[in-house]
Amino acid sequence: MDQTQDVIRMLDTMTRAGVGRMKVETSMALEEGRTEKAYHHGRCDVGSPFATGNLFDLEEDAE
Repeated sequence: MDQTQDVIRMLDTMTRAGVGRMKVETSMALEEGRTEKAYHHGRCDVGSPFATGNLFDLEEDAE
């Protein structure tokens, strides 16, 4: 029950801070109790090739 209350507390805190959209994911890669935030800066998905600038099909300038 403590973990559920922790999540509710986190969501309440974020909504009071004015966060209007959230995507919550769990991760086994983070240590317990640790959180990370990612911000959306446009129409592309957070972490996508467009958002990170790592386009897989980008043609390099010919020299």
